[in-house]
Amino acid sequence: MPKVHVLPPRIANQIAAGEVVERPSSVVKELVENAIDAGTTAITIEIENGGLDSIRITDNGSGIADEDCETAFLRHATSKISSANDLFAIRSLGFRGEALASIAAVSRVTLQTQTEEDELGTLIRYDGGELIEHKRTAGTRGTSIEVQSLFYNVPARLKFVKSARAESAAIGDYIARLILSVPQIAIHYVSGGKTVYRSAGNGNAKDTLLSVYGVSVERQLCPVSFDDGYLKITGFVGVPDLARANRSGQTFLLNGRIIRSNALGNALSRSFDTRVLIGRFPFAVLYMSIAYAEVDVNVHPAKLEVRFTDEQRVSRSIVVACSEALIRSYIPTIEIRREEPVEKTTPVFTIPEEAQQVNLRAPIMQQSTSLHESSYTSAPPRVPTYRLSTREPEEERPRSIPVFLTKSADPLTEPFHIVGCAFDTYWYVQQGENVYCIDQHAAHERLLYDALMARSAAIISQALFLPEDVRLLPTESDVFFANKTELERFGFVFSDASETSVTLLAVPQINGTALKTAFLHDVLEFLSGSEEARPNDWFRDAIAQSACKHAVKAGERLSHDEIQQLLERLTGQDSLLTCPHGRPVAIRFTKTDIEKMFKRVL
Repeated sequence: MPKVHVLPPRIANQIAAGEVVERPSSVVKELVENAIDAGTTAITIEIENGGLDSIRITDNGSGIADEDCETAFLRHATSKISSANDLFAIRSLGFRGEALASIAAVSRVTLQTQTEEDELGTLIRYDGGELIEHKRTAGTRGTSIEVQSLFYNVPARLKFVKSARAESAAIGDYIARLILSVPQIAIHYVSGGKTVYRSAGNGNAKDTLLSVYGVSVERQLCPVSFDDGYLKITGFVGVPDLARANRSGQTFLLNGRIIRSNALGNALSRSFDTRVLIGRFPFAVLYMSIAYAEVDVNVHPAKLEVRFTDEQRVSRSIVVACSEALIRSYIPTIEIRREEPVEKTTPVFTIPEEAQQVNLRAPIMQQSTSLHESSYTSAPPRVPTYRLSTREPEEERPRSIPVFLTKSADPLTEPFHIVGCAFDTYWYVQQGENVYCIDQHAAHERLLYDALMARSAAIISQALFLPEDVRLLPTESDVFFANKTELERFGFVFSDASETSVTLLAVPQINGTALKTAFLHDVLEFLSGSEEARPNDWFRDAIAQSACKHAVKAGERLSHDEIQQLLERLTGQDSLLTCPHGRPVAIRFTKTDIEKMFKRVL
């Protein structure tokens, strides 16, 4: 067995860097936190190639004294705590004393700093954790630190780093939340020579939020104000229409620190109750203040996770604060449409022959694509029986078709008739020796989906009356430019696209419904969530959602003629056996199956 020995400091620092420096955004986070703790009022963050080639952080803080510069690069060297008791009330963002040593171990670092008392500044260089230069030089108050060739000496870590655009997006996402966390500090973020964010640093939380998400969200914000003496909560929650497909629109800030907490996210969702759809997550930027002794931030080296002394009380406060904000500020708009009475007894629902070539560019009248409740209240009329036959164009006699067939089945030539409808949802149709139970919503949804998909190539745009500015988060910007061509083919028309925003001139419309900003955000979030996602996936999902929205609902009463017309549109294709979401459209029972249930046959 090999002898136990102590690792050299250089190797130990490279191992420790694996916890602190996971990716370029971790470097930015640690260095920016040091700048904030130094009392800066302005920070400039500049990166190249997603931070892999270069990261430069410049601040106007207190600086580092010359005699402390080399000490600052030692492990567990810090000026922010001095005793174990300080861990019970941590006020600074950084305190572990690991960041500079870990960063220097896996990169080439140049630090230039000067305090207000010194006439000269200090320049110090590290390469792979080894000091290569330390000298006095002219400078200005504050600190500038540049990290180059990140992970150049750790090829295993470099291999797992994502693309430069993805790493830039991760840094941008952190900077966006950083701007929200310190509205009193002016922050300038530059990626590849282009300005992505610039905050005023005027201390106004709302102005800071708008600098990140754009002025278009201003009227969709509900101010939060809560203080019970134990926890103070301020900030904003978005109206339900601002909800997103994931938690990217949620930012929790505790005593000026960006934190992650599933418990707080769940509490926020509970505060919205049934106001948002299942699978959607509310938008919120919440500033929380609590006694430092009531929270432990020393949970993980990344310092994003925290533990509360009374987590349930904090969660309840989130629910109360956000619920009250919605009640005070949010009044939902209700659109009331007056439908013209149906004078004739002809069925309201009709699908013309040209429905197989639906023009998605032209708005579709609701009367031609949706079913309405029948006006009769008495018993349904006598159910006639139709026979399958080949109808000549000039004939007007009724026609019927096989209801549902398996893939290997031959077309049936036997008559079918509608036995009845249960719970205003399920139709019972008899055909020969078979009885089919058909879900009316699934059947209609399938018909609409197939008709819309048949014209997928013809989708064009519906121009907006006024151009709409859409603010893109860094994670969305990455996906947008990677898929811009496919988005335009889908029907979006953009202009003035930049790293942070895009102007929307036209949007696709499906079944008369325009897909605007919320859908664009959903598409970008969907594509960013999976590297294997393809444009056809979100296109198909959009068509499926539209078909589901416009299909007749379960529990909606239909007349016999409406049911008959839907049945006549169904064909014996295998694809019709399920709705677009995979649920069965029909279940078949044979006469033998029924007789076995009643013990007529064994």
